[in-house]
Amino acid sequence: MRLRATLPILASLALLAGSGETGPGTPQPTPQAVAMRHMLADINQIRAYLYGSASQAQASGAASDLASWAKQVPALFPPELASQEYVDMSPERARAANAAMNTNAALLLASVQSGNQAAIADQLAATEKNGCGTCHLSGIK
Repeated sequence: MRLRATLPILASLALLAGSGETGPGTPQPTPQAVAMRHMLADINQIRAYLYGSASQAQASGAASDLASWAKQVPALFPPELASQEYVDMSPERARAANAAMNTNAALLLASVQSGNQAAIADQLAATEKNGCGTCHLSGIK
């Protein structure tokens, strides 16, 4: 009897919690956060290709998307403002990160288009370390 009375309440709470609607008080992601989510999804799609759960066409699309997002990094993280917004980021490091991400994303796109899985794996690792990692693998502990 007690379970019967509780079940409708639990069902209602589950529906409300899972509605996914955002209201005026719900924080919205920043453009930087949106870009990072897209770039991470692209990296994961390329990794999925290497593991056999995505096609080369999907990986190529992801690599192309990553290269496009990489070109937007300087506008999203202007070097002159980076040190003000991120404690471990100097303007010089931000400029270097922008160049590194663009270079590595372009190299990753070329390797994915080649279809050479070993080259893709090597360049994916290099992109994560030397492109993304320029900011996200900070030497500051």
